Amino acid sequence: MSSPVVILDIGASRVRCLVGQAESSGDCKVLGIGTSPCRGIRRSAVIDMPLVVESMRTAVAEAERAAGLRITGAYAGIAGRDVQAHASRSAVAIAGPSDPIDDEDVERALAAAEATAPPSEAAILHRFVQSYAVDGEPVQNPLWLHGHKLEVETLSATASDQACTTLQRAAEEAGVAIAGFLVESVATAASLLSTDERDMGVGLLDLGAGTCDMALYAGGSLRHLAEVPLGGQDITRDLSMVLNTSPREAEELKCNFGGVCTDAEEAGEPLTFQTTAGRSHTIKREDLDGIIEARQQEMLEFVAQEIESSGCGHLLTTGMVFTGGGALLRNLDRFGEEALRMPVRIGVPTEIIAPESVQTPEYATSIGLLRFACDTGVDLRSSGGGRSRSRFVDRVARLFSFL
Repeated sequence: MSSPVVILDIGASRVRCLVGQAESSGDCKVLGIGTSPCRGIRRSAVIDMPLVVESMRTAVAEAERAAGLRITGAYAGIAGRDVQAHASRSAVAIAGPSDPIDDEDVERALAAAEATAPPSEAAILHRFVQSYAVDGEPVQNPLWLHGHKLEVETLSATASDQACTTLQRAAEEAGVAIAGFLVESVATAASLLSTDERDMGVGLLDLGAGTCDMALYAGGSLRHLAEVPLGGQDITRDLSMVLNTSPREAEELKCNFGGVCTDAEEAGEPLTFQTTAGRSHTIKREDLDGIIEARQQEMLEFVAQEIESSGCGHLLTTGMVFTGGGALLRNLDRFGEEALRMPVRIGVPTEIIAPESVQTPEYATSIGLLRFACDTGVDLRSSGGGRSRSRFVDRVARLFSFL
């Protein structure tokens, strides 16, 4: 049986700590869950380190009690504006064209690509092989082929050294050593997207509290990463201001009754809430949904613009997968299809052994991080957020290559 693995999912609204274990069946078993509200992150940036540290401590302590073990190390998810994708190309000569291309030749080509990107202030977390070519001819796998020149095109998912260092220090203050960083949208995609979807072309949109993170796949590999600078907290803020109610009351209205594309039979349903003056007020469901729709439309316009600018729109044959807490809004898949003009489904974690309460879009990132970490099969150990590439990063970087 494999050793337990721990992950930290550090979001704008809450911190989650999950303990899990890879089963022989291939499923990931959740052994313990800890969660704590987080008020120290705005969008994707840390703005109050002590608050973040306290949230981590609380979540870790709860996970320890649930799993019955002491947590000293964890993998941490990272997302937002500090995560970027960098394309790179390289070519190496094959010393003996009479001999077939072997692993050493491929490693030389990948090393040459790594030397050209990313910028010096970024840490490579994942590397995806986009394509190979032998003597100018595209191939899926260059091994055992003959030629004079091997070319490789890669895409590196990176995070800024500053962001990694900030999260590492926060975790250390909470008594947890960071074993490695994982790009959240990459880990979430590994948990939610099928092989066929990644091959045929698909987009993933993780609708978080502070921001939405997007990853586009085609031909089996990552093609584009982006952040939409809006999230569920913006919808809550809109409701709070328009209805003159507290953020807490607005959040409850959104979570319990909020949606888009209001059905006719529900449009006139009265919903009651308390204003900031302590008075009871009633609003129709269609009016509540109208406030939500305005902000959700703005978010999806950002998404549509990002898809267009990426040049990958025509590759998304199977459409988009929405996940995250924001995907719980009623009828969001229907609204997304109208706004983006492509198929949309709501992504839920699969192949896990966990309480039913965890098998929801809200936990997609946490479960994705846990499954991704379990699949690496690497023992926990502390590593920095700098440019040095640990074996952990090396192994993670190969998970989605063509080889």
